[in-house]
Amino acid sequence: MFLNEERKVNLNGSVLLFSCFFCAVFATIPLNPLATKQSTNAVPCNTHGSRVAKADGVDAKLSAEQRFMRDRPPSSYCVRIEGCSELITKTPNVEKYETRPFSVGGFNWTFIIEPFGSTTNLGTWISAYVAIDPRGLVGENREVYADLRFLAYSKTFDQYWTSMDTDIRRFHQFRTTWGNPNFIRRVDFKAKDREYIFDDDQCVFGVDISVYPLFNKWEVLSIDKTVYGPNSWKLLKFSTLTRDFYVSDEFSIGGNTWAFKVYPNGYGTGEGNSLSLYLTLTGNQTLKPYEKVSVRAKLRVLDQKQSRHLEKPILSWFNATGESYGFEKFVSLSDLQNPAKGFIVNDSLSVQVLFEAVSSTNYYSSSAAQLTSSF
Repeated sequence: MFLNEERKVNLNGSVLLFSCFFCAVFATIPLNPLATKQSTNAVPCNTHGSRVAKADGVDAKLSAEQRFMRDRPPSSYCVRIEGCSELITKTPNVEKYETRPFSVGGFNWTFIIEPFGSTTNLGTWISAYVAIDPRGLVGENREVYADLRFLAYSKTFDQYWTSMDTDIRRFHQFRTTWGNPNFIRRVDFKAKDREYIFDDDQCVFGVDISVYPLFNKWEVLSIDKTVYGPNSWKLLKFSTLTRDFYVSDEFSIGGNTWAFKVYPNGYGTGEGNSLSLYLTLTGNQTLKPYEKVSVRAKLRVLDQKQSRHLEKPILSWFNATGESYGFEKFVSLSDLQNPAKGFIVNDSLSVQVLFEAVSSTNYYSSSAAQLTSSF
């Protein structure tokens, strides 16, 4: 729904007419709401760097900013001032004009224009700010992050002069106002060839506010670099093993269960010429949705005579239970049967794994108020 409201303001006997336009859900609340009590244990002191001045007189330091002309009108709120030159160019005792509240992103805001906002070596500037209603900051730790753009219409170009703050601004109970003290120079605003003041002394200002909600779901990936094991498995009567593969009993490492998988006569490219050896994330468990398990380990076929073990590294992500990682050609059958290698002794073969790192993932969800107190 498109709303139109007219207001009259008396300045030194002169009557100015304001027309305020906005496309938003309008909430009827007082223009100057009561301040919310500040709690020393709610939000910590703002340690975030600030490069934009507040409207209440904090030193004016310019933010990283982009300035350009654009066709698109303001998306959050627009103010048309009729009798613009009286307010903007002739009345230095007018500190500011603050609009009625309007709603963006579920919060109530006001748009503030300071005709004689700041002075630099480049001249005097019109300043522009937005203020959030602190009563909408639900919970003592609630924060709102917003992207701000301030606009002024030029009839000459039929475009909007736009000042875009490239920093996302953090609003909370102790910082409810952000903006640009150096929005547009007064000399530029009054220039006749740009027509910011046009059609019988009117001008148009606007603002875009894009609110970015706090994340409320996250995950923590932890890499445990504790060395676990070694875990070993001995296959007895190796010469009599006739099945394609054999799986060991399960063992637990890093909160998951694992097993060895051995192909005595090889698998894939190793079939008929090598022993294949794998580490398996067993299926007798359930990974969390989308969870992966990272493993860095050493697989071994043990030399049971001289302890000159054959060792190969694993560095893999296990994406699902039942998955196996290892080697189709871990050791050739000729080396395996060579008595000098010591791999088979008394018709038994021993395999081993040493875990050097294993991951785990925890998933969380919370309300925005709990998030700001947790991080």
